[in-house]
Amino acid sequence: MKKIFNKWEQLSIKYKLFSITTGLLIALAMIIYLILYCLLPSYYHKYKIDILDKSLKTLQEDSGNYDTETLKMRLYYMSKDQNLVILLRDYTGRVVHGKNEILLSKYRNYILRSGKDEYRVSTFIKTRDSELPYNLDIIMPLQPIDEANSVIRNLMPYIIFVAAIIGIIGAYIYSKVITKPLINIINSEREEEKRRKDFVATISHELKTPITIISGQLEGMIYNVGKYKDRDIYLKKCYDSTQELKDLVNEMIEISKSEILERSLTLTTIEISTLLNKLVKRQLFLIEEKNISTILEIQDNLEIKGDKEKITKAINNIINNGIKYSPQGQSLIIRLYKKNSKSKRTTSNKIYLEVENTGVTIEEQYLSEIFNPFFRIEKSRSRKTGGSGLGLYIVGQILKSHGFEYNIKNKSNCVVFSVIF
Repeated sequence: MKKIFNKWEQLSIKYKLFSITTGLLIALAMIIYLILYCLLPSYYHKYKIDILDKSLKTLQEDSGNYDTETLKMRLYYMSKDQNLVILLRDYTGRVVHGKNEILLSKYRNYILRSGKDEYRVSTFIKTRDSELPYNLDIIMPLQPIDEANSVIRNLMPYIIFVAAIIGIIGAYIYSKVITKPLINIINSEREEEKRRKDFVATISHELKTPITIISGQLEGMIYNVGKYKDRDIYLKKCYDSTQELKDLVNEMIEISKSEILERSLTLTTIEISTLLNKLVKRQLFLIEEKNISTILEIQDNLEIKGDKEKITKAINNIINNGIKYSPQGQSLIIRLYKKNSKSKRTTSNKIYLEVENTGVTIEEQYLSEIFNPFFRIEKSRSRKTGGSGLGLYIVGQILKSHGFEYNIKNKSNCVVFSVIF
């Protein structure tokens, strides 16, 4: 039993749902069958008796307006419709409706059986052309439903087979189609949880490095050990390390805000052309400091829908990243344009943003990792370029939350970051 339970635990959710659904559908079919087999006879008998009692009550209420011939006609149709044996006798015992020989030959199987196989009623009934009431005997056979029950019992193997087929097909559709979004959500949650764990592990490493450096330098200064006697130099280094730590914490706070608020974006119409020009001007100091040539190919009056604060941060990070990793005297080319995309059914307008920085390329092996948190191409993981390894991760999170496509790729002696709005 334990082995079976362990194997069940190892099954994927799709196969578990398939097995459970199949079992439930087959069980439902079997329950319906058993209800029919066990309860149908008694229910049918009660149903037939109720109909007879109602018909008889109505006949007794109306018979005072009938003559004998009309009554016999009513009894004839009543016996025909409900499969009844009817005897109508006068006060002397003479049969007025129904003949003994016919009844005995035709219905002897019912009359000679026990009371369980028939329902008998004896009553008096009056007509307007007879002073004395007639004696009415009715026998209703209950045997036909037992025969139907035998048919149901014989059909049982076929019912089970059909129920199994329907159960398997229904379970397959349910597990394959209906539960697919559920499985996708579960898998997505698992991946998200794995990313969070990796992120926390990386944070621990990133925070540990500057804290260790600061702690070591301060300890050396406290005990006046060797080179640490020159406190002015190492106090400045401690200060620089604390600034790195501060920047790192601020970046992590931004990521936390982005992940918490990504489902509650404040969407507005953003004049992306104007915003892009402003963000380039904001970076002029860095551009001039590195003697970078800036080429702007920005189409006017282009608009997108998005959260302005987050889109501003994402584009600013993209431009800053391009400047930061461009060698001295190279070029930064920024393009913004609209392009019509046609398909068989629709025509859609898409806006493309491309930020190209020349004089540098990224090794192909790193392109797939560049949006991971804390990833830096430098093998030493130093921050000489000023990067924390979180800039492009934040950009990716913001663009992903908006549903915008983005990628980074190498061209001839340059790197191009593209966004499709």
